[in-house]
Amino acid sequence: MITATLRFNPKFLATVEIDGHLQILDEPVSLGGNNQGPTPVQNVYSALAGCICMTLRMYSDRKKIPMQQVRVHVNAEKKTVEQDDERFVERPWMIDKGKVRFIHADIEIAGDITDEQLQKLDMIAGKCPVHKMLKHGAMITHKTFLSGEKQLSRAEYA
Repeated sequence: MITATLRFNPKFLATVEIDGHLQILDEPVSLGGNNQGPTPVQNVYSALAGCICMTLRMYSDRKKIPMQQVRVHVNAEKKTVEQDDERFVERPWMIDKGKVRFIHADIEIAGDITDEQLQKLDMIAGKCPVHKMLKHGAMITHKTFLSGEKQLSRAEYA
């Protein structure tokens, strides 16, 4: 389980505990934060970059591809789109207030790699779990309750 805690001082500083590991999330000063950590959205982008790196490493190890280093650069921006944009006719939920978030990863690989291996690595990059989750979406549920009330078990969320 992942648990995030916000204690309201400093204003947006959230500590996140993940299996005994601690992370800090914050907002930039321009939004009222102290800029003591990445924003939650930046954390999602970093998860994508890291997942692509690890997925490519697992694949190259398995296939004995002489990859020496992977560097993933992720950029994202929200772009205005028309409601009838054919790219989103089948996915209208992607449009939020007339804009769609576009995420792009440039994957830089070092090693003595053939063009065929590079093409295969490019295809495998799109199979990392975070890439698939962001591309295909996930069913997200939540329940809000006062501290001390009964929480539902995970099985009850389905």
